[in-house]
Amino acid sequence: MSDRYLPQLRVLGGLLFLGVAAAAWTTGPATGVTIVAVGLLTTGAALAAAARLPRRRSARRWLGPAAAVGSGAVTACYRGPVVNATGWWWVLETLALLALLVPTARRMSGTARAIAYTAVQGGAIGALPLRIGPHLTPPSGPTETAVLCLLWSLLAAGAVALGGYLRVQDSRRRRALAEQRRDQRLEVARDLHDFAAHDVMGVVVLVQAARLLARQDPARAVELLPRIEEAGLQALAAMDRTVWTLNTDGGQDGGRGRDAAVPSSVPAPPAGRPPGAEDSDRLGDRRRDLGELTELAARFTRTGTVQARLDVTSDALEGLPGEVSATGYRIVVESLTNIRRHASAAAVVDITARRVPYRVGTALRITVTDTAEAGAAPRASLPPDRARGGLGLSGLTDRAEALGGSLTAGPHGTAGWQVTATLPLPAGASPAADPHARTSPARGVTPEETVV
Repeated sequence: MSDRYLPQLRVLGGLLFLGVAAAAWTTGPATGVTIVAVGLLTTGAALAAAARLPRRRSARRWLGPAAAVGSGAVTACYRGPVVNATGWWWVLETLALLALLVPTARRMSGTARAIAYTAVQGGAIGALPLRIGPHLTPPSGPTETAVLCLLWSLLAAGAVALGGYLRVQDSRRRRALAEQRRDQRLEVARDLHDFAAHDVMGVVVLVQAARLLARQDPARAVELLPRIEEAGLQALAAMDRTVWTLNTDGGQDGGRGRDAAVPSSVPAPPAGRPPGAEDSDRLGDRRRDLGELTELAARFTRTGTVQARLDVTSDALEGLPGEVSATGYRIVVESLTNIRRHASAAAVVDITARRVPYRVGTALRITVTDTAEAGAAPRASLPPDRARGGLGLSGLTDRAEALGGSLTAGPHGTAGWQVTATLPLPAGASPAADPHARTSPARGVTPEETVV
């Protein structure tokens, strides 16, 4: 129950307890102080538990066992008399103990403690007929009393079963919530790794280049400052977007749905972009899919020292499913980040996208190849930090395989490196009316185009 209803619930519980107290005042002389006292004890405990009183949960856990111990003690010691009002108090006490038994079975911490406490409360409920039957006039027979004890025990078992069922549902809900939070944290980590790290590496590369130029040609080093500023703002925007994700309930849609939630106050990159780049770089419009491939290559060239060239056929990016497009974009970003981080001798990066026959259908094949300068040392194997599960090419390989495709990476030529991803496409993949469901082709991409 929502906490906003607690004041009303507590007022209602207080009024009900006042009514029970008035009934106790009226029937007390005929029923006896003992029966009235234990009835008030169990009813008050049940109403307090329903109203979440006392406020400390650890204190509320003792309400049920305390009421059960009091009820059991009265049952063991009571010797009559039994009048009509005694029966009403007996029924009221039974309902109160059942109401206390359900939350005990549901919320008591520790399996052994929960079993012990429910056994005590269930035993108190099952023994309640012993307070009535033997003291009637004439007394009920042993068989009749035993049947009543069995029926009351079945009521207690039903309350325990209800509490246990709710306990299992609560446990499943907590596990599902924990898994959801874990998935969200992993998604945020992937975003930071795939996007923020890419832009941060651009800043590092430009700072390194400026430091070298400052010794030889300070004027050229100063010319790099606007590019360093631009790369830094890109990294800041990527991290702001990811931090904003932590405060929203974005869906698992490859990052596109969450981007739309980023407020316009998040800083955008500065001016001085190629035509059309300003619109695509507004954080609310960035989709992070292959529709942004042209701008990604242009930004990589503009904020670094390596030239990126695009070779995309006219139909390669038409009507791509959102998951395929988002995964392909991440693969290209990760490949470019690895080039900045590990291929200091790289001179040119070629990014190609083709539709190729694959099994019984077609697939999108993306290749990112860096060409090193002459005489550069060969790159023999995948960098060790790329082998960590969940991030980098290892995590993207899992994504590609989940789509039914593959991803390979290895040396190319004498000192280059090549990443090849094959992502199967559904039969009849074609442009859709919803721009968020399918990827539009990269703007201005033509075969053998070079982005400078």
